[in-house]
Amino acid sequence: MTNDILEHHGILGMKWGVRRYQNKDGSLTSAGEKRYARDIQENLSKKKDDRINTDNPDPKRWSKEDTERYKKIVDVSSTLVKQLQDIEQETAPKSEKVKMDLSSMTDKEMRDRINRELLERQYNNLFAEETTPAISKGRTYTKAALAAAGSVLSVTSSALAIVLSIKELKG
Repeated sequence: MTNDILEHHGILGMKWGVRRYQNKDGSLTSAGEKRYARDIQENLSKKKDDRINTDNPDPKRWSKEDTERYKKIVDVSSTLVKQLQDIEQETAPKSEKVKMDLSSMTDKEMRDRINRELLERQYNNLFAEETTPAISKGRTYTKAALAAAGSVLSVTSSALAIVLSIKELKG
């Protein structure tokens, strides 16, 4: 028996809520210093009015920016999924009615035929069994995937909004 299993458990020593960019005492790690240097370069390329004060590095700002970036990505993905669901609904097969040539029928024949058709419809509405139209497996799979993705993205977006609100309240 072969063990062809790929497992991932994160980075060695990784803990929930602990950033790789700072030590426990708040000082920056080498990765944090690189990130801060990149932040300074990006900041210097901005107009003076849009620049952020980088005299004292604030690791909390980075986590907030990361969360905001993730929220934007999730929101864009959610919008995309909604658009795909709309496209799926628009492209679903629809029935068409074919018009008949009624010029050869008399008024009485038309009334009789209409009455007969109405009676048949009433009877079928009351007593006929309902069948679902045949839908391709691909369309069914796509519809299910879009529904699942939409649900996951909406929950994720809500969670990220809550996290951002909490970070705003904490300051």
